[in-house]
Amino acid sequence: MSLWEISFRTQYDYPFMKISGRHPGLPISMWCIWNRELVQVPTLNETILKDIEKEIRKAGKCIDQWVEAADSRIFMLKCTCANWDSPWNVWEAHEAVEAPPAVFQDGWGHFRVIAFDEERTRDLFRDFNKRGPTELIRKRELPLSVLPSSIWVNSLFGDLTGKQSDALLKAHRYGYYSSPREVTTESIARSLGVSRSTYEEHLRKAENRIMGNLIPYLQLFSSGEKKPDKMPLKETPLVSVADT
Repeated sequence: MSLWEISFRTQYDYPFMKISGRHPGLPISMWCIWNRELVQVPTLNETILKDIEKEIRKAGKCIDQWVEAADSRIFMLKCTCANWDSPWNVWEAHEAVEAPPAVFQDGWGHFRVIAFDEERTRDLFRDFNKRGPTELIRKRELPLSVLPSSIWVNSLFGDLTGKQSDALLKAHRYGYYSSPREVTTESIARSLGVSRSTYEEHLRKAENRIMGNLIPYLQLFSSGEKKPDKMPLKETPLVSVADT
């Protein structure tokens, strides 16, 4: 069995591609997991957000939204794959799986999928080309040893710079995240030969980017968790053992 990673972009009649086309330069990310679609719109411009929210609600049933995500608004929808000619339906028919998130920008959908048969990848591209222009960005064979986790880490850490990654690793290694904290940023910066402000800038940017990437997964996970039933309130106080 072989393993293939394919990155590509495509453009056809799909609501979220059209939404991105009407808002050029704004990359809209989507995670489609557990019968939910989580859409992240990276802007705080309320005029743009109101317009996009209307379009999103036309595309599917919005069941929740969050405003606390840094520099972005997040919407959760019920899965729309049954309502539209979804790209997820296309690659799943060819037994490929997505490495999220999908990104819609300037009218195009940008995707990365994993396939287990090179011939099926050619069939996959034929199906997308029937729908509209489709461009291969990268295709490479991967060793099976990367399964299961290595395929997905790029969605969490791919946008970190080397300095940001190093700052985060050093903080963890030296006990900055221990409780109680074992070291200060001043001490770590001194050991690296940089100023405290420079080190903290790299560290905070790394933390913010990782949290921004993790939040959609956490929100999807939280939405799938069944909340415990509340205990009924008692109108009369409980009698203690000492009173009996």
